[in-house]
Amino acid sequence: MYPESLEFLTCPRHPEARLALDAEARYAADGAILRGRVRCTACGSRYPIHDGILDLLGPLALPNSLTQMTNALSLTAWGYERLWRGRALTLLAGESLGYARELPLITGLAAPDRGGLFIDVACSSGLWARAIERARRGVVGHALGIDHSLPMLRQARRFALASGLRISYVRAKAQALPVRSGSAAGLTMGGSLNEIGDANTALTELRRALAPGGRCVMMGLVQATTTPGRTLQNVLRVGGVAFWPLSELNRRLAVAELRLRAQWQYGVVVFSLLIESSTAAGRTDEHVPRCDHE
Repeated sequence: MYPESLEFLTCPRHPEARLALDAEARYAADGAILRGRVRCTACGSRYPIHDGILDLLGPLALPNSLTQMTNALSLTAWGYERLWRGRALTLLAGESLGYARELPLITGLAAPDRGGLFIDVACSSGLWARAIERARRGVVGHALGIDHSLPMLRQARRFALASGLRISYVRAKAQALPVRSGSAAGLTMGGSLNEIGDANTALTELRRALAPGGRCVMMGLVQATTTPGRTLQNVLRVGGVAFWPLSELNRRLAVAELRLRAQWQYGVVVFSLLIESSTAAGRTDEHVPRCDHE
């Protein structure tokens, strides 16, 4: 993690309490905090930084589903982007939907060149976080990746370092985002809402973290309409993956006060651009980038 992330980070138990870095922290040549501890200024809880990653969960935080357990394996973290992620959306959508189409859509909707803090929630190995940071185009701001899986975060940091990108990574849960309310100019979540468990609390946290005028870009999977698709989804449900009809997904977004500005569907894959409701009332003319299937 990098020192500039401390401006936004808070204690997961006290979401408005800042985290203070202990004096004995060790730094890398690029300024990253490699080792040390942070302390909650409200309750005094201390959290470790190891290998450049802040761990707010600790060793007792166990996966709560088979899918999360799989994502917590080092082998899964190594193979996720190398073997699966680049092909996944094309297979799920039933049409070509590789990185060349996906990543420009995400960065166009999130618009990181607006500056500020951008958080990739449930970031896995950091694909979208890297795309966001590349698209910043030198504008002042910072990218933060959050995930519950330490192996995924380690892989994400390795990918970021190999690409020369300055991204902070924090181990935390989407249901307790460790950031100040209203601090995020942009939030992204790529497919993880289906598998993180308590989706409603996670959506409420996204809304809390989003700044006025901020954008939330989300990709998710909805309930299949074909017999083979529903059969496969029924198998995946055993592992803790949820699939809702599009109407139910949008209802949950509305309950969390995330206003839907635009949405595109490719098979079971759905991309959504969201803003918080109070912003929607006063910014109805805000430009929304077009998608090639709009």
